[in-house]
Amino acid sequence: MSAVKGTLEELTTKAKIGLVVVSASTVSELRYPRAAPDVGFLASRMLLGGDHGLEALLEMERNSPRAVQELASAGVDSIAYCCTVSGAQRGLAKDREFCEEMERQWGSPTTSTMLAASEALLHLGIRKVVLTSPYPHSYHEAESRYLAEAGIETVAASGMGFREAAEFAAVPPDEIYRFSLEAWQQSGGEADGLFISCMNFDAMAAAQALEDAIGKPVVTSHSATLWRALALAGVAEPVHGYGRLLAESRVVSSLVAA
Repeated sequence: MSAVKGTLEELTTKAKIGLVVVSASTVSELRYPRAAPDVGFLASRMLLGGDHGLEALLEMERNSPRAVQELASAGVDSIAYCCTVSGAQRGLAKDREFCEEMERQWGSPTTSTMLAASEALLHLGIRKVVLTSPYPHSYHEAESRYLAEAGIETVAASGMGFREAAEFAAVPPDEIYRFSLEAWQQSGGEADGLFISCMNFDAMAAAQALEDAIGKPVVTSHSATLWRALALAGVAEPVHGYGRLLAESRVVSSLVAA
């Protein structure tokens, strides 16, 4: 009898996490499997057309129930709605309602990036934050309002001024590190921590280096979303190399007051 050729390895994961991503985004599906290789990540996309501005985001939102339903049909253990600006535009109360409604309809625990970021910042005791992003400065207004609703003050905000998804993704982690470090230093360094926004901006790869440099916690859209999605999926193991948030224990209950 001839030897069996090829692999008979079974596909196993600690959990399956569904990612609802903006159609032009590329970072989440590449970064997350590297950070958590024992977790399966499945994605559903929402088409972002037009000029990729705020009006185009509102139009894109019409696809969100379809995208969540697709992932729920795959039996995922949790769902992450991976668009920071969309959640910020909704505001805290409506964003929470959005996540709760998606869970009621399709049965999968759901978080948004902004809700996860607020919970992560509060978990780390951050009440005053420096905010950086690849966005134009005007985009920070909605994010700062959302954070304020959660009890977090944005003491300074700096953006790179980019508007297109491809521009966000093209910024390498070392450049994100330099830009965010400079913003932190210019703010006076009196905030409790740093929040780097955008789910198509590979800031998670710079989080640990920034923490080492400033001596304060660093939360990114990606690290917060992964932290919360893993907690909702029941994955307790730490994820090292991306900052204190992912390396510590996780909480399932919301820390943001209703």
